[in-house]
Amino acid sequence: MSRQSEQDERWLGGYRRAVAAVLLLVIIASLALSYRNHREEALAVSLSLLGEQFAERTQRLHGLWLEQRRPEQVYAQGVAWQFDERGWPLGVLPLQSPSDNCRQLWLTLLGQEAQSMPTLQVLASRDGGGCEFGWETNWLIYRFSDGRVLFRS
Repeated sequence: MSRQSEQDERWLGGYRRAVAAVLLLVIIASLALSYRNHREEALAVSLSLLGEQFAERTQRLHGLWLEQRRPEQVYAQGVAWQFDERGWPLGVLPLQSPSDNCRQLWLTLLGQEAQSMPTLQVLASRDGGGCEFGWETNWLIYRFSDGRVLFRS
């Protein structure tokens, strides 16, 4: 075999390795993007389901508040709940900062369900009219004015 053909074989082998490496990187990148998309979808669905449970439980507390003739505080489930004037739970007594009240409300209403999810960011709404629960781009907004829980992604 001549020197030229040996050198051509080396170059061809190098090209083959480069093409294989590029294909491998493309496959890995597509798998990573697929994982990320599926993860985001799963988190959105999980948060939506938790939001439905949260809304149901706040509705129950609102009903209890109505049954007890609209007191400021209601004792239920071994907890003292603080309500606003429209009958929607604001937090668990003793009240703390607005964001801490929202966190306690979330944890107390959802309990174990909330523990099984990734760490959630919990904030009081900027206008003070509710709570925001979420992570990344998926958020639930609980409004004190009407007790609605809205999903925003």
